[in-house]
Amino acid sequence: QNQDQNKDQNQDQNKDQNQDQNKNQNQDQNKDQNQDQNKDQNQDQNKNQNQDQNKDQNQDQNKDQNQDQNKDQNQDQKQDQSQGGGSDQKMSSQAAAQMLQAIQDKEKQTQEKVKKAKAAAAKKKKKDKNW
Repeated sequence: QNQDQNKDQNQDQNKDQNQDQNKNQNQDQNKDQNQDQNKDQNQDQNKNQNQDQNKDQNQDQNKDQNQDQNKDQNQDQKQDQSQGGGSDQKMSSQAAAQMLQAIQDKEKQTQEKVKKAKAAAAKKKKKDKNW
């Protein structure tokens, strides 16, 4: 009987130890997974914030440049007209270059917007699959 009792006690102790070990392993795994997910989310948020800030700065710079160029262009046109250019409305190469630059900047912004939207959609799909 004593042997049976000792055997039962040992089995119970071993069972308890195994359960505790499994519980601790699962907690550690869950902790690691949560840390990884939080790290990924924070990196993504920081990346998106930096992209937004850079985009805003670039847009502001482009806007300022375009305003300055347009101001210069308008002054040049007024001077040309006042010097008797009048009815002959030819565009100067500088004005054409400025217009081209403005169009290219706008196209670049549009492309970045589309790229960002695609990346967000792909990221969302990836997260949906992971869960």
